[in-house]
Amino acid sequence: MRKVLASASVVGFLATVTSALAVVTPTIGVQLKPPTQGINPGTPVGTLLSNALTIIFVIAALAVLFMLIIGAFQWITSGGDKEKVGKARDRITQALVGLAILALAFLITVVVGQVLSINILDIKSIPTLDQRCPIGEVYDPTSANAANPCIKAR
Repeated sequence: MRKVLASASVVGFLATVTSALAVVTPTIGVQLKPPTQGINPGTPVGTLLSNALTIIFVIAALAVLFMLIIGAFQWITSGGDKEKVGKARDRITQALVGLAILALAFLITVVVGQVLSINILDIKSIPTLDQRCPIGEVYDPTSANAANPCIKAR
């Protein structure tokens, strides 16, 4: 009897399906361009490195947040079971250790940047392959001579 009732209800629901009455909106003149292939060769290497480092820090921070949320959810749903509470506590502890390691890595990055007098998270002065200088000269991004930004090495 239940199978017949379940089958009848499924058939009844499927019989009442109506078409979607979607409205097409007129275009507003926006043209979407496909992404370009690869990396722009004019992008400085420093920009690529600093962007990659920033992305790594953001992904790591999101992973720590995700692990904290999972640990909290496990703790809440443990129902007082000591083993489940212990696993949840371990996960939260590991996430906090990961957060400490991430903060330490960020601190080291900033300190190294201060020692080298560069902002590692926003490097703009590492030249691209198009900005190579002859032997004995170095690239100077602040040079007033745009045609030849190379200066004699000190």
